[in-house]
Amino acid sequence: MPKRKATITTEYTVTRVAYSIGDINPELLELASTLGKLRSELWNKYGSLKAWGINKNDIIKEIRNTPHLRKIYGAERFNLSSEIWERTVQSVLDDIHAVQEAAKSQVIRKVYQFFKPEQHQVQKGKKLVWEDIPETSFRHELIKALNSSYSEWYQYPLLSRWIRQYYQRGHTHVNNQIVINATSRAMKGRIEHNTRSITTFLIPSKMVDSKCQWLEIKFKTGRVTPRAGRCRLIFNGSNFELHYPHTTKITVTKQSSVVGLDKGFTEGFYSSDGDVYASGLGEIIKTASQERTDKNKKRHKLFALSRINTEKADRILNNNLGRQKADKKDRVKRQKIKQLIRTDVQKIFNNYGTLVVEDLSKHIKGKKKAKVLNRKLNEWSKGELQKALDEISRRKGAKIVLVNPAYTSQVDSSNGTLLGKRFGNQFFTYSGVVFQADKNAATNIKNRASDSEITRFMKKEEVHKILMSRTAKFLEQLGHTFDEAISMGWLDKKHLCQGEASRRRS
Repeated sequence: MPKRKATITTEYTVTRVAYSIGDINPELLELASTLGKLRSELWNKYGSLKAWGINKNDIIKEIRNTPHLRKIYGAERFNLSSEIWERTVQSVLDDIHAVQEAAKSQVIRKVYQFFKPEQHQVQKGKKLVWEDIPETSFRHELIKALNSSYSEWYQYPLLSRWIRQYYQRGHTHVNNQIVINATSRAMKGRIEHNTRSITTFLIPSKMVDSKCQWLEIKFKTGRVTPRAGRCRLIFNGSNFELHYPHTTKITVTKQSSVVGLDKGFTEGFYSSDGDVYASGLGEIIKTASQERTDKNKKRHKLFALSRINTEKADRILNNNLGRQKADKKDRVKRQKIKQLIRTDVQKIFNNYGTLVVEDLSKHIKGKKKAKVLNRKLNEWSKGELQKALDEISRRKGAKIVLVNPAYTSQVDSSNGTLLGKRFGNQFFTYSGVVFQADKNAATNIKNRASDSEITRFMKKEEVHKILMSRTAKFLEQLGHTFDEAISMGWLDKKHLCQGEASRRRS
């Protein structure tokens, strides 16, 4: 009898959406508008660096215990119950801290680019090897200051300049959300026809005669009744959406194999083993982009006609230039792309335990492209690709390794040099062997995970210098020079030009 694979049970939390049923209570819309004013005031106050490194509970205590702050931002000014006021303040401060963490991650990337850790020699066998000492380096000092309070990193002018570059002072105009803390007292569910659950929420609202007024709203939540926890009610123009957390227990199978993935436009992923995932993604994007472009051309003609013909202007604006149908088609397209990507990402994690992918979070600068090409590239769902990998990897207990994306599609995976050229979906090596270009790039991505010289945050100029050094050594073994490699068509001349330009800048 074959031995079963070892499995472990884990939990993961997702956000589910339920929709309200029945008529909308006008008092709920009034409450959302009032909370929007509170949210705007808090962003105006703490959207700068005032909340940097300060716990949200400390800020709430400061508002409650300071008379002038309580008068401006307290629950009494907005006539709100203490519970709904506190949940909204916590949500706003969480959003502000999330924006700060995003800026901090960009600054940490810059620190890793410009500062290297100190090294010392260690005897390993018969050889002396250089090893990093991260605890005593200036890089470690900067990151430690960055993770502390505002007063510590402000002493470093370089960190202050980078923080100003990546952290923009925030404001908000959101006035359609209500944040509540669902409890068993304020939430009651019942099953109808064994097919759906109707959950009734009691929401604390205004204070009337020193007593809390409760508002009732019902949601159709399917077969799952929401449990206690923080929930968010969002008014979408016609009804309320309930966004609530749902924790699920799953059984995952631990895999040990490693694969490299190249993110593509025509297909979602191309693996180093030659498998294609999310095939047809590019056709969906191009078709939707072209349909929207043709539709918008006709809409612009109608809008121009409405400006010329004043008699038909009201009829055209009311009946022909709406967004409901267009928004519905856009939602259908996004759901189709999401389902296509996540279905195939599930297949990847069923076969592999570690995925090596490119870190494409940094803005990629390049030449100005044609308008049509630029429009299609703007539709590229690289964010959805990475989001699917991150979320499903946590559910499956798998590992994601991010590597430097520089020159992964221009390197010959068989020897790790810049010899050879890519034309479309084919990569021609110096020896005449033709590889599938995306598979070649995926193999390079997989190999880069174990490359000790090329790090994730290294600049592309430094990566190019390392690759040119490897190419020179490989050509020397073959008995050729750069000029001979260029004349034989092995090496693209642009690589020599890039090397000279980087040397002039340094």
